[in-house]
Amino acid sequence: MEGAGNWVLACKVGDVNKEDVKRWDHNGQSVAIIRTENDQFFATDDICTHEHAHMSDGFVIGDTIECPRHAACFNVRTGQALTPPARIALKTFPTKVENGTVFVQIE
Repeated sequence: MEGAGNWVLACKVGDVNKEDVKRWDHNGQSVAIIRTENDQFFATDDICTHEHAHMSDGFVIGDTIECPRHAACFNVRTGQALTPPARIALKTFPTKVENGTVFVQIE
């Protein structure tokens, strides 16, 4: 929801390749910054909901991110778990890009 938190600088656009993901830590929370093949940015919780693994070590294909541990897939837009063994969605955060900088809205 827009306006529900502070916009925080997460990284520069060039820090994340297309169809890739970067870990960003803020105030003790790990966030996965995801860049799709069509240059859209999304942010999710960096820890898989199935088992403790960093999503930022996973793979991005289209609008999907795959966990590196057990290959569970999630929708980067909604966080929805798409394949087993994950059943619980990843938390997502609003993002915006301004002047080559990616911002994430943190509660």
